[in-house]
Amino acid sequence: MEPDSLPPEVYLEILSGDREGELFPITHKTVTIGRDPRCDLHLPDPYISRKHCQVVFRGDHFTVVDLGSLNKTRVKEKEYIQKNMKDGYVLSIGKTQLRFVWANANAWLAEFGVDEAEEESGE
Repeated sequence: MEPDSLPPEVYLEILSGDREGELFPITHKTVTIGRDPRCDLHLPDPYISRKHCQVVFRGDHFTVVDLGSLNKTRVKEKEYIQKNMKDGYVLSIGKTQLRFVWANANAWLAEFGVDEAEEESGE
């Protein structure tokens, strides 16, 4: 059985840049991040594309997806077009760093019968 709603208390912690220290809660299945003020998470970093990347909830995990950005999307300092996110992973876009926080992921996944080993193999 797959969950049909977003897990609670998932957010991005802004570690650097103009909005350093802010917490951005992920409350939609797709969150667009970029320099464009119409993005869900607007970051005024000149090295970030207008629509840089998205964080997408895919039933039992979150994935960051690069949207063809000029300066790429990095997770744990490696460039990815898309990458499954884990609690504590640091996402670097432009000169800005964001920490993905899903502290109760294991408990939430267990509640919905998702095997952590199965989750790891999807990476």
